[in-house]
Amino acid sequence: MDHNMDTFIHAFKEKDYQGFDEFYTLTNRKVYFAIISIVKDDEIAADLLQDTYMNFLNKIDQFKMGSNVFAYLSRIGRNLSINYYNKYKKEIHSDILLENMVSTEGVNQEAELDILKILNYLNQDQREVVVLHVINNFKFREVADIMDKPLGTVLWIYNKAITILKEKVGVSYE
Repeated sequence: MDHNMDTFIHAFKEKDYQGFDEFYTLTNRKVYFAIISIVKDDEIAADLLQDTYMNFLNKIDQFKMGSNVFAYLSRIGRNLSINYYNKYKKEIHSDILLENMVSTEGVNQEAELDILKILNYLNQDQREVVVLHVINNFKFREVADIMDKPLGTVLWIYNKAITILKEKVGVSYE
């Protein structure tokens, strides 16, 4: 898959966007979850997702070949989301997300809503770390880079989040 991503990036750097639809399909869900964990509104997340890919393509020459494209896109999306959130935080309502949530591949809408309700027990940083690590499968080092926080802080935030989730939701291993 890395070779495939490098092929896409090389083509984009050459201003060849024929493979963009496939690239988008392979990458958009992880980026979407990085955004939605901050703004909590499906329509806003969709707009910021488009902005993320536009910024990515406009600055494609700054992308280092061999880098993790998912982490790079997630960082762009996260930064755009934080900027949006800080500008419009009084207008963002999590209820809108629950009403407008679209189903994702492999996860039915009911399960996705349950996940989002559970994540509401966490504060912003905790939610973001859990989404990036558990849902998007980023390594803690990559999460630290995306969030621009020290690795130890990310690990502490994650452990605190898991403790909260265990207390609020409970855990059964059967």
